[in-house]
Amino acid sequence: MTSLGTQITNRPHNNLNIIRLLLAWLVIFSHSFPLALGNGPAGEDPDPFNRWTHLQVSFGTMAVNCFFFISGFLITASWLHSKSLPDYFLKRVLRIYPGFIAAMGFSAALVWAVCPEFRTAAGRPADWLWQWMRDLLLLNANSISQPGVFAGNPVPQAANGSLWTISIEFSCYFSVLILGVVGLFKRRRWLLVMAVAGYVSCALKLFHGNNRYDQFFICFAAGAVAWLWQDKLPFSRWLAGGCLVVLLAASRFAPWFSVVFPVAGGYCLLWLGYGPRLWFSSWAEKTDLSYGTYLYAFPVQQLLATAVALRHPWMIFMLASPITLSCAWLNWNLVEQPFLAMKRGRPKNSLIDHPVALDAAIVLRTP
Repeated sequence: MTSLGTQITNRPHNNLNIIRLLLAWLVIFSHSFPLALGNGPAGEDPDPFNRWTHLQVSFGTMAVNCFFFISGFLITASWLHSKSLPDYFLKRVLRIYPGFIAAMGFSAALVWAVCPEFRTAAGRPADWLWQWMRDLLLLNANSISQPGVFAGNPVPQAANGSLWTISIEFSCYFSVLILGVVGLFKRRRWLLVMAVAGYVSCALKLFHGNNRYDQFFICFAAGAVAWLWQDKLPFSRWLAGGCLVVLLAASRFAPWFSVVFPVAGGYCLLWLGYGPRLWFSSWAEKTDLSYGTYLYAFPVQQLLATAVALRHPWMIFMLASPITLSCAWLNWNLVEQPFLAMKRGRPKNSLIDHPVALDAAIVLRTP
């Protein structure tokens, strides 16, 4: 049977960028429900997939889990292909910070422009500006999540509710750096044991109803393990189909969907990523709108939700999609791409941030 590593080596292209864009679009769809309707009486997310899975996971949370899996897969490759620690760290900073800073600027300008209650409650602009600048450094969004922010909307006090995952993503990048510095990527069995231990701990918490966001880290770790063990991991459509059946069955029984997703969902992602060519995948390799779509969707949707007549999930979704994609296109061309081109020793179309066929040889030599 063909291994994942062989499939990666033999494929001149993959579908990962278009998958990431579709996942970001799924987040827009998922957020359209609470942003139009508000949360349920017990705080439940009205996202339809959340109801289907008996409050296990929304479409948005599932999409972010997928993001973290793909990120773990590609960032591990980034470390192994980097020339040095500074080279790796610079690539990660240039990937995250410029887009984040631009999105924070957009969100802050929007809040000051359309939220008079916020302008009244914010206090001295100089104090708020200092808090906003601190948020930029720490990848937080506290300065735009305050009383008065979209006060009349179904979900108030949130100008950009997607940004909280960015600091988690960057902490995962930093974890890869630490593991690489201490040499654990040369001992992939140890990393497998650590990932399994983390997975078991997360599963036990899920069964006790605690801290489902640990799953972001577990999905990242699962992606990292998949990259490291790609030479042993079979690539099979039948196995992908079996994983899909498991996910569909687990969706009916809480919390089993969340428990099996890092493994079964991750494998389905890899099969889609390196399986049959998807429509628009070649275009997405050159124009990566996924990050920008994720960054700008929430404030655009909040702005639309200020109009009571537009507070219908499908209305907000249909209107927000083209506006957000336009913002993402501008962000890609004016912010992300110029900074990605600054990566030391890398051409503009980097293999990691514009994922095409990645060389598996470095992993195949890992004991």
